[in-house]
Amino acid sequence: MQTRANRRRIAAGLMLLSGATHVAQLWVYPGQADVIGAAVFGALYFLLGLYLLQPKRAALWCAIVFPLIGGSLGLYRYLMVRPNPFSLFHVAVDVAVIALCVSLLLRRTGSA
Repeated sequence: MQTRANRRRIAAGLMLLSGATHVAQLWVYPGQADVIGAAVFGALYFLLGLYLLQPKRAALWCAIVFPLIGGSLGLYRYLMVRPNPFSLFHVAVDVAVIALCVSLLLRRTGSA
């Protein structure tokens, strides 16, 4: 059974990885406007990953709201702008992080 701290660390690690791969797209698809927007979101995700390492409930809320927005935009990007493996990976990570953070918020026992 995963502890709350482990689930939080997994969510943080996924956000850090997603942030890095969002920015890495700049080298794979240079000069594309949609990639610049994704890289900006990646920087936000990286900061969010660091924030999740802190025992703050607000970090959990941020890690639900921002990936929900980012995942929606990533799905739109994949379907309407540029089908690419980055978008699929990022949406999958967003779903996983949202699920982890919702489960952490719903459990009232222990520290978040």
